[in-house]
Amino acid sequence: MIKQKKEIEKGLKKYPSLYFDASKEAITVKGTFIAHDKVSGIEIENYEVKIVFPQSYPNRFPIVEETSRKIPRDISRHVKGDGTLCLANPQDELNACSSGITFTWFLDEILNTHLCREYAREKTKKYPTGERSHGNEGIWEGYYDILHTTDKETILKEVNMILNHKPIGRNDPCYCNSGKKYKACHDKIEPQIIGSGKNFAIDLYEVLKKDFEERK
Repeated sequence: MIKQKKEIEKGLKKYPSLYFDASKEAITVKGTFIAHDKVSGIEIENYEVKIVFPQSYPNRFPIVEETSRKIPRDISRHVKGDGTLCLANPQDELNACSSGITFTWFLDEILNTHLCREYAREKTKKYPTGERSHGNEGIWEGYYDILHTTDKETILKEVNMILNHKPIGRNDPCYCNSGKKYKACHDKIEPQIIGSGKNFAIDLYEVLKKDFEERK
């Protein structure tokens, strides 16, 4: 925890209007986040935020609540029912965190970008670069990108195969019968599916399996 706090302190030095909230048991940062243009540095808008670091950090994003309520608390504006921001779909988050992240990177690349997009949405009534769908469809879209198909049944079969194959060597033929060695085939894909734990990947699979059955 000491090492983790030192890493977070580097982010606080870059963003001095944020500070540790020592009254909380979990590592928590509060204060004003100044959303800004990354190229010019021009300030765009100030947001009051509460940032909580889960035990899975740095392999998952910190949990952010925009406490100033400048962003409407609605899922269409990427705000969950508990008031926390939806910063990415599960697959995008897992891919970003696969090797661990730093708080500074998170503030620069994820939170600042997210809040700038929400500011643009508030002013223009649309997002400048598009957006993922909400709910289950957003999870499907993550798999569309990873597996390069939009066929939901194919995605379910592929994910199920990845979750249940027997261990093999990297130089063995891949279990998908592609004719390639495992290291040149699914060994490259698996980290994007189960990068943050097999149990989490199984949970996503079960959600999508149920969603697929209900769409029939």
